[in-house]
Parts: sequence; C-alpha cells; structure tokens
Amino acid sequence: MSDDESTTIDSSFARWALVSGTRVSVAAALLLGVLVLAVVTASVGLLSGTPSSPMYFLFSSIFGGNLTLVTVVLSINQLVLSRELGAPGELHQRIREAVEYRREAEETSGSSPSPVSPTGFLRFLHEAVDADARALRESLSVETTENEQLHTRVGSLVDDLSGDAESVRRTLNASSVDIFAVIEATLGTNHASQLYEIAAIEAEFDGLTDEQERLLDRIREQLLHIDTARKYFRTVYIEKELSYLSRILLYVGVPVEILTGGVLAVYGAVGSTPPPPEWMLPFVVVSLTAGFAPLAVLFAFVLRLSWVAQRNTSVAPFADAAERDGI
Repeated sequence: MSDDESTTIDSSFARWALVSGTRVSVAAALLLGVLVLAVVTASVGLLSGTPSSPMYFLFSSIFGGNLTLVTVVLSINQLVLSRELGAPGELHQRIREAVEYRREAEETSGSSPSPVSPTGFLRFLHEAVDADARALRESLSVETTENEQLHTRVGSLVDDLSGDAESVRRTLNASSVDIFAVIEATLGTNHASQLYEIAAIEAEFDGLTDEQERLLDRIREQLLHIDTARKYFRTVYIEKELSYLSRILLYVGVPVEILTGGVLAVYGAVGSTPPPPEWMLPFVVVSLTAGFAPLAVLFAFVLRLSWVAQRNTSVAPFADAAERDGI
C-alpha cells in the first residue's frame, strides 16, 4: 500500500469518526474493540470466570462510574433547558430578532421569501452571493492597466466565492436535510479573507462604478449573513445533539447499571472452590463490554461536539488558524 493510499484511508476513517458516521455507529465500533480486547484477554487467561478480588474491584468500579456518568444527564438537560425557558418578553424578543435577521437577508439578496429549512436557507444565501459575484465579474471591462489589475483581483475573489458556494451546494445535495447537514457544509469555512479582499479592493481602486460598489457592499452583507446563519444553526445543532445524548445515555446507562449489579450478585454467588460454570466466562466478557457502553456513547457524541466547536470558534471578519486545520 502506498503512502498516499494510507493517508487517504486514515483521513477517511477520521472523517467518519468525527463527522459523517452516526454517533451510535461510532460508539458501537468502540464497543466492538472493547469486546475483541476482552475476548483476547480471556483467551490468554488474564480474564477468568472464577471470583477474585480484581474482578470484584473492576465491576464495582464500572457500576459506580456509570452511576456517576448517568447523573450527568441531569446537568445536560439543565444546560439545554436553560436556553429554552424564559419569560414571554424574552422569548418574544428572540423571535422578533430571528424574523428581523431573516428579513434583512432577504432584502440584501433581493429575493423573497427565503426557504424555511436550514439547508434550504443556507443554499439560498450562498446562491445569492454566487449570483452577485458573477455579476461583479461581468461588470468589469479591461481597458486600462488599472482595470486589468482590478479584473485579476476581482476574478480571484469571485473564484473563491463561487468555489465556496459550489462546495456548499454539493455537500447539501449529497446530505440529508437534518440540521447537521448545515454544520457539515460549513465546517471550517470563514469568510474573513474574502471580507478583507473586498475592503482592499474598495481602498486600492478608485475607478469602481456605482454598480460595482453596490455589488461589493451586497456581497459583504451576504457573507456576514452566512456567518450569522452558520453560528445560529451550530447553536441549534448543539442543543439538539445534547438532548439526544441525554436520552441515549439513559437508554443505555440504566440497563447497564442493572446488568452490572446482577453480575456482581451472580459472580459473587459462584463458589471459588468448584470450577465455575461454562457460561460464566462468556457472561463476564459480554457484561464487561456492556459496562463500557455509556462511556462509549459519551465519547462518540462529545468527540464530534468538541470538534464542531473547535472548527467554528472565530467570527467574521476575524479568522482562527484552528478552523483551517485538517480533520
């Protein structure tokens, strides 16, 4: 296998673990690794069905640790509910601000009404930027040296904007319509460089027509609308993901606690002098794997949540190098 192929596989696996893979699938893959490790450990005799102090300590630690982990669900629910609860005036103000933002985005793009779904709205904003960018390029004429330089600078800016719009359209068309499709389409995107280039063009070239200045202003406003939208949808996604995580932890954690408690009772009931039953060792292996299920679920969800937060830290017109890093 070549180095390029190995890098591609590693990157694909990292993207699956961080972005594209469902969190339940990532948790299941982690549990499969734990199961394989437990089977190997049992096959070499390090894990036994015979009662012993290390096994008591291990299952007791799993029982107590999962009990603490499940209680984290209450804190997560409090975090989510704290944003959803509020007085009527506060809730009304938040709704009015969302409506006002939507109206401003429609006025800037010159099209109304805008789509109501997050994926449709994000596509709507990028298509508006792409249309204005192409109109800006068409408005240029190469007559003087200055205009030729302006044409080159604007052409590079338009290529960047059109490339972003095409990437977003391709990602959204290939993804489902859930909220994470919006997050995935804009991961690591930041329009600080385009905003800077617009300001530089306006400052360096005095021969811009009124139409060209108007288009540059519209593109600037639309880029700010895009950054606002991606930040807002990221907030909505995190709230939904935390709510889903709390449910999954309850669904998994409570049965695992019952199972682990049963293992402690059954495991202690088996005498140390006679040989343990044949089913005892497989039962211990499966129970040990299940004991790590809540931790695997938490790992899978927090892995993507923290990575999404890292890739969306800065706010335009400022840029953070962390958003440009690879997966």
